[in-house]
Amino acid sequence: MAQSGARDLHVSRADDGGGEVDLRALGRGIWRRKLWIIGPTLLAALAAVAFVQLSAPYYRSSAMILIENREGAAPRSGSAERDTPLPDEQAVVSQVQLIQSRDLVRSVVSAAELDKAPEFAQAGLVERLLRTLGLGRRTDQLPQMERVVDRVAENLSVFPVTGSRVVGVEFVATDPDLAARVVNAFVEAYLEVQRGAKREVNKQASQYLADEIANLRGRVADADERVEAFRAKAGLLVGTNNTTIVAQQLGDTSNQLSTARTQQAEAQAKADVIRSVLRQGRPAEALEIANSELVRALTQQRSQLAAQIASEGRTLLPQHPRMRELQAQLDGLDKQVRSEAEKLARAFENDAKTAGGRVAALNQQLDQLKTTSASANSQDVQLRALEREARSQRDLLEQLLTRYREASARDNPEALLADARVIAKGAAATEPYFPKKVPTVLLITLGAFALSLFAAAAAEVFGAQPRGPEEDAVPPPALRSTPRERLRGPEADEPVSAEAAATPIAPPRPATQAAGETGPKKPADTLSVDKPAVVEPVMEGASGRVAPKPAVIECADATLVTALARQLAAMPRDGSALRILATSSSPGMSVSAVAAQIAATISEQGRRVVAVDAAGDAPGETEPGLSDLLTGETTFASAIHRDNGSRVHIVPRGAEPFDRLDPAAQSRLAIVLEALALTYDFVMITAPGGAGAADAFAPFCAAAVLVSNASSADAATVAAHDRLQATGIDDVVVLLVPDGDGSPKGRAVAA
Repeated sequence: MAQSGARDLHVSRADDGGGEVDLRALGRGIWRRKLWIIGPTLLAALAAVAFVQLSAPYYRSSAMILIENREGAAPRSGSAERDTPLPDEQAVVSQVQLIQSRDLVRSVVSAAELDKAPEFAQAGLVERLLRTLGLGRRTDQLPQMERVVDRVAENLSVFPVTGSRVVGVEFVATDPDLAARVVNAFVEAYLEVQRGAKREVNKQASQYLADEIANLRGRVADADERVEAFRAKAGLLVGTNNTTIVAQQLGDTSNQLSTARTQQAEAQAKADVIRSVLRQGRPAEALEIANSELVRALTQQRSQLAAQIASEGRTLLPQHPRMRELQAQLDGLDKQVRSEAEKLARAFENDAKTAGGRVAALNQQLDQLKTTSASANSQDVQLRALEREARSQRDLLEQLLTRYREASARDNPEALLADARVIAKGAAATEPYFPKKVPTVLLITLGAFALSLFAAAAAEVFGAQPRGPEEDAVPPPALRSTPRERLRGPEADEPVSAEAAATPIAPPRPATQAAGETGPKKPADTLSVDKPAVVEPVMEGASGRVAPKPAVIECADATLVTALARQLAAMPRDGSALRILATSSSPGMSVSAVAAQIAATISEQGRRVVAVDAAGDAPGETEPGLSDLLTGETTFASAIHRDNGSRVHIVPRGAEPFDRLDPAAQSRLAIVLEALALTYDFVMITAPGGAGAADAFAPFCAAAVLVSNASSADAATVAAHDRLQATGIDDVVVLLVPDGDGSPKGRAVAA
């Protein structure tokens, strides 16, 4: 069983026709063909040395140009400067194409007289050789200048620098000074093309502006004449403050009318006040009466007369002639004051009437002006339209004059700057860029060595003799000596010979039917055990007679548990999990340690393993497990736990042993194991030991590990082995644990 997985893998590869490659044999074959490798490698190295020594060196000179919007010293309007955007990526690429244009290359060839340089005037050795072989271009029919232009264009390289507005210009030549001179000539020619384009644009703009200004001046004069003629015809003459006369008269009349109305109201108010104080008998209280000179004189005389009456009244009675005379004089003065107040009231009333007449006249005049202004408004609308037209013509003329002055100022060649600036000029290179002697020799040598090595390996692999069937049948070397014990009856307790002890585990083969079986047997999944010849052990039955029993037991020492697990992990995946049953021949013997070591070793090889503890030997019985899953009291997420010392997932026994569950719960075992098989690569089931204890789990497993603390001839071991095979498990490995503690010996044995 331990060797069956590797054997199946080997057989499958052999069936596919590929076979396994023996790296040691391949290495020996390559060493036999070492001359195939050394010879071409040395020839390639010598050819590379000769090439770098005989090849003419090429020098590269480069220059950098910054693409930007540059304006000359000529003034420009602020809006024009703000409206000029910076060159974008497309603009930079366009400038690259301009530098590489054939016209620019032709101008550089003419300016630098490159048609006289031997490097470009004559075809190179490689070009002549290709032309002789018919592989090169036929340039004999082209003029000499065009051939030189082609060669110069081939040596020119122009590229935009990523993430910037910089353009690099490189030129390659055998002469470093010539390369620097040519690359600088390209830069100067490009800048001259930029300046020439600006001069041409400026010249065209100046001519266009001059023609437009001449025509626009005539249109502006005609528009002004139409405005003045219509103003004179409509009577919309302009006075002070740039307003028409009718509007000014209307405003003046309105002001006069307001003044007249104010005067009328003021005079009437004064007259009303004087009348009121006269009725009250207190004329002196009115301000206008008090301000009169005559009233002030009369008031002063009255005061003196009143003082005299008071003085005389101390000695004279009121009916005294003197007192009566003084009283008569006082009454006369009062009459004179009232008479003067009456005159003032009448004077103010006359002023109010006069102001009222002025208001009436001004109202009449204002109505006439309104009528005249209303008739002039429609004509004023036409006048304003003519004025707007004339004003727009004047504004356009002023703009064109401004631009024309700017264009005239840029007519100076020194005022025109190219939209590019040289930030690095080309300089003569000190070292050639081609050929790089040391890197070239190393690369060619390493390439020849790799190709030669590949050719030798291919010749060894595809040209070697195929292995015969007898070679394919030889199993891989045994991991270590594995004692195999067979049932021999009384001779089973004899010591194993040295020859038998050194015999490796037999290579696996498909399971065969047991003796006496006629029907088809369940395949052993991917595990199969090589069954040696059937030996008839002598067994003592109940009647005391000895009867032959056809059985073969595959036994393994405990030291090969790790090797067995690793070979299981190396088995190819076929889409379903391999279910392995681990049980013991006696009821009281624990197999949890063996199952744990097998599961952990398989998990270390990168395979997904789940260990189902149906025997209850492992710790964690109080945690949810298999019985809880079968009864439906928990979920897979709660029942599956992670092992602390490995990547193995563990399903504990649960609250109840399997044999105590009701039949409905036990019937769900197939569903639970099938669900685990869909998720994991290996399902390790630990069942209770003893006769018939693992019968409930054996039908769902394809392989079994039977742990025994006795010899292979033990009756309990033989009975347990036969019972497992009777349930349909073809691959049953008996693991002998002589110490009887359930722990395999040699836990650290490496496969």
